[in-house]
Amino acid sequence: MITKKAGRPAVKAVAKPVAKAGAKALQKKPIDLKSQDKSPAKPAGKPAPAAAPAPAAAAPRGPAAPAAKPSPAPRPAPSPAPTKFKRQTNGAVKVGVVGCAGRMGQMLLKMLINAPGMVVVGGTERRGSIALGQDIGALAGADPLGISVGDDPSLLFDSSDVVVDFTNPTATVSHAQMAARTGCALVIGTTGFDSDQLNSLYRASQRAPIVLAANMSLGINLLQQVVEEISRILDTDWDIEIVEMHHRGKIDAPSGTALALGEAAARGRGQQLRRISRRSRDGQVGPRVKGEIGFAALRGGDVVGDHTVIFAADGERVEITHRAASREIFARGAVKSVLWAAGKKPGLYSMRDVLGFSVQGPQSSATPPASS
Repeated sequence: MITKKAGRPAVKAVAKPVAKAGAKALQKKPIDLKSQDKSPAKPAGKPAPAAAPAPAAAAPRGPAAPAAKPSPAPRPAPSPAPTKFKRQTNGAVKVGVVGCAGRMGQMLLKMLINAPGMVVVGGTERRGSIALGQDIGALAGADPLGISVGDDPSLLFDSSDVVVDFTNPTATVSHAQMAARTGCALVIGTTGFDSDQLNSLYRASQRAPIVLAANMSLGINLLQQVVEEISRILDTDWDIEIVEMHHRGKIDAPSGTALALGEAAARGRGQQLRRISRRSRDGQVGPRVKGEIGFAALRGGDVVGDHTVIFAADGERVEITHRAASREIFARGAVKSVLWAAGKKPGLYSMRDVLGFSVQGPQSSATPPASS
C-alpha cells in the first residue's frame, strides 16, 4: 500500500507536471511547429519584417533625399545647355561655342564666361573628340560650370541667342543652316571659304543675323579702313603687295585676314579683288602686271598672325603692319560681336558694322560676297 500510495503520488506528481508542461508545449508547439514547418520560408520572410524597420531607416533617407537629387543632377550634364540657360539668364545673352576645345575655342570660352551681360549655355566638339563630356568651365581653365561638352550643335542653336564659330568652312556652312532654321545669331571667325560656301552663308543670313569676319581684332579692322583709304588716294603707279605669316598649323593660304586686306585695297580702287589678285609667283612669271594686288604667305613656328600691306612706287615705299601676339584680341572682338548681334535682324554683317566705322554703311552687309 505504501508502495502504491507512494507510487500514485509519484505518478500523479510526475504526471501533472508532465501534463501541464505537455499542454503548454502543445499550445506553443503548434505555433513553433508552423514556424518550423515553414522555417525555410519564414526565416526568409522574417527579414522582410526586419525590412519593415527599413522605413525607420528610410526616415533618415528622407533627409538624404537631397543626396538622391544630385544623382539626377549629373543626368542633365550630357545635354547641359538647356539646363544652364534656364537657371541663370536674367536677361543676359545666351551664348554657345562650337569647336570649343580648340585653341581659339578655349580662349573664347574663357573670355565669354567672364564677360558681363552674357551667360555661356553650352559648347560642342566633333564626335570622337577627347573633350566630349568634359566640363566647359574646366576646359577653359575656369571654375566648373556643370555643363559638359556635347557633340550635337543643333541643340546648342535651339538653346542659344548667339553661337560663336571658329571651326572650318564645311562645318560653318552646316552651322549657318542651323542658324537659319532657329533664327539664332551666328558669329563666324572661320576663314578659307570658297565662293559656293560664301553664297551658302549669304542665303542663311536672309533668315538669321550672321557676323562674318576674317579677323575680329580692332587693330586689323582699323588697318582695313586705312588700306582702303590709302588705295583710294594712290593711283596704280603704286604697287600693292600683302605679306602674311602664321603658325605652322594653319591650313589655308593666303590667310582670311590677308584676303580681307586685299578686298579693302581693291575697294579703294573700285575693283573686284578676284580680277586683279595674284596669289603666287614661281618660275618665269614675267614682269609684274600694273594694278594687280599680290599675296605672299609664310608659315612657321607659333606665329599668331602677322600682316603687312606694302604700297611700293619708284623711289619710295609705304608699309603698314599689324602683329597679333595673342588670340585674346580675336576673342575680345568676338565678345563685342556677340553682344552686338543678339536680337539683330537677319543679314550678313561685318566686323566693321560691329565696331561702327563701316565705310559703305550697314547696307553693304546685305549684299552678296564679292567673290560670288
